[in-house]
Amino acid sequence: MGLVNNTLKAAGKLDPISLTLCIVGSRKIYHEDDYAQSPWHIFAPNLRIYGFDADADACDEANTALAAQGITWFERHYPLTLGKEVGESTLYITNAIHCSSLYPPNLSYTSRFQGFNPSLNVAASVQVETTTLDAFAQAEGLESIDVLQVDVQGADLDVLQGGEQLLAASTLAIMVEVEFSEVYRGQPLFGDIDAYLRAQGFVLFDLLTNDGWCRLPRYVSPFCSQRRGGQLLWADAIYLRDLLNENQQQQNRHLQSPSHLLRLAAIADALDFPDYALEVLTQLTLRYGEIPQWNCRKEIFAILEQVQPLLSTDIAKLPIVKLLSEPTT
Repeated sequence: MGLVNNTLKAAGKLDPISLTLCIVGSRKIYHEDDYAQSPWHIFAPNLRIYGFDADADACDEANTALAAQGITWFERHYPLTLGKEVGESTLYITNAIHCSSLYPPNLSYTSRFQGFNPSLNVAASVQVETTTLDAFAQAEGLESIDVLQVDVQGADLDVLQGGEQLLAASTLAIMVEVEFSEVYRGQPLFGDIDAYLRAQGFVLFDLLTNDGWCRLPRYVSPFCSQRRGGQLLWADAIYLRDLLNENQQQQNRHLQSPSHLLRLAAIADALDFPDYALEVLTQLTLRYGEIPQWNCRKEIFAILEQVQPLLSTDIAKLPIVKLLSEPTT
């Protein structure tokens, strides 16, 4: 958990805040997929998690495990295939089932790299019913989601477009897998997703990447650079709304409430952007600090005092301290 959220939690500032997290491609594979161990757990019991995966067995396993775990938040996984529209599509089931996609694997391309095949070989293809995030929300009475996480092997833009109304109304952060080359045939690439999300008022904060991919020895000599791991094929992109950007405040007018600002700060810290979290908390205090619930002056000072040993200057000389030097209440 981040320092900002720990401080807010201890002061009771997060108590009235609820968080809804939507995960598309929610198969639990890694340790961080256990949300009891994640930064989102700080919002429990006011935490709601909706997971979606095309694999019904994976959803059943997750729901059964959650029931046995006795969690203190709402979390449910739905066996649904989300896309751009309600209808039917072909699901390409690969040898590595978590690599299955609505787009066919581009084997002629991925076979040029080490480590892909036979994971991406298609074991079967089946017709599936698809729905959209907007359609699910309407059917379930889900009015808002704060954070959306999408990892569906090339169909990520389709999921975003199928949830456009819901995202525009409420979403503050998006984590989405992006590809820079066609790992799946015909899939949208990073540039397509980035342009779409920027048009929706989101700002790219980071690209989380692993090492690149080296070519196979049959095409080149069997070695890679000591400085570079190979060609970058994909990354996890993190987008947040910038509610403080004057050029976007008109587009984000409905998200300018104090509760949205506090929620955005908490989300930013959970995603390990404490600098942005602190900036948002400062503006929250300056705008709405006459109301004690939204005045985070004491918490901001407490955070700065805790990081004082890491700073090269006295916190009393920091602009943020001067800006908040006089109590607003």
